[in-house]
Amino acid sequence: MSEFKFGNVAALKRQTDIEGEKGTELGIGAGITLIVLAASDANPQWRSRGEEITAELNRLRNARANNKRVRKYLAGIYSACIVKDWRGVVDEHDNPIPFTVPACEAFLLDVDDAYTAVDAIIYDTKNFRGARIEAVVEEAKN
Repeated sequence: MSEFKFGNVAALKRQTDIEGEKGTELGIGAGITLIVLAASDANPQWRSRGEEITAELNRLRNARANNKRVRKYLAGIYSACIVKDWRGVVDEHDNPIPFTVPACEAFLLDVDDAYTAVDAIIYDTKNFRGARIEAVVEEAKN
């Protein structure tokens, strides 16, 4: 512990409880919100599977796997380790679809913007400093 007490740095510190336990809301449009964790050491599932994930991504890269194959792999990983819940996901009759890992994987494979939004924000811990992220707003800034 430091003897110094800094008063203006709270916004610059990691929020490991949001990164790895609570998650943050990721608004992706169409009234859909995903609750996501960070791909960081604060996320116990990501941390425990990190070597496996890295090895498989390296294998896919070395095999020159196409983007569709890499996305299929990552959609499964994101569903198991990153996305922990959702709101606003409905079937074709407007009935809510309960969150499950298989339903989430199918959703991430089917909905391009959802997969892209998750993939774009989870690796930067700065995105996990607050309770909500709007993917559309973030995309517009880039």
